Amino acid sequence: MSTRKLGIRRLMTGNQVVAYNVAKARALRGWTQEQAAEELAPYLGAKLSVASFSALERSAWNPSRIKVFSADELLALSRGFDLPIGFFFVPPPPAKDIGLHVPDGGAKGVDPIVMLDAMLGATHNLAYLESELLDYSASIAPMPKSKKEKPSVSPADLAERLTPLMAMRAKAGLRSSFGDIGAAREVLERLAELLADLDEAAPGVMADEMAQAGTGAKRQRKAST
Repeated sequence: MSTRKLGIRRLMTGNQVVAYNVAKARALRGWTQEQAAEELAPYLGAKLSVASFSALERSAWNPSRIKVFSADELLALSRGFDLPIGFFFVPPPPAKDIGLHVPDGGAKGVDPIVMLDAMLGATHNLAYLESELLDYSASIAPMPKSKKEKPSVSPADLAERLTPLMAMRAKAGLRSSFGDIGAAREVLERLAELLADLDEAAPGVMADEMAQAGTGAKRQRKAST
């Protein structure tokens, strides 16, 4: 499933995407597989052997032995690498031509943007998450029954943390249209300058230019007939 032969598109499951990003997270932290196993052990509840960790990372490209991650393991990866859980769901870039293998995807899979939409949310469903976070942050936890227990935390900024996600989606849209945020800025600034020039132009001059353009177009049509 994940091999690419004779032009067949490479497919990856969601679990393979997570394994792919475990390797990226380890490289980001500059850890060996042994060091990563040590760092993750307190959160996983056990230390993985180097062989097991290596097999986990290789499963990103090995469809015959895919590591299946549980929600508990995703939480452990997030805490151990000190990265958001969403980091582990970012698919390989489009240049790699990866298809996301899902039950409704057929032989070619679906566009990996499906995974990003699931991770980041979309315009039509982010309000539900915002509402849940607002309710969570407004709730007050009961006092612990003993001094050994710590009270639960109810941070007030949970809903505000969605703002960077919305900005990220906007940047992604600009990049898909212009290829680069800097290029988008230059285009928009130039467009703003042109619009300002049009506003400042004398109406009479604009009318004369439009009339001349219309006359020229008529002459061209007569010449072609």
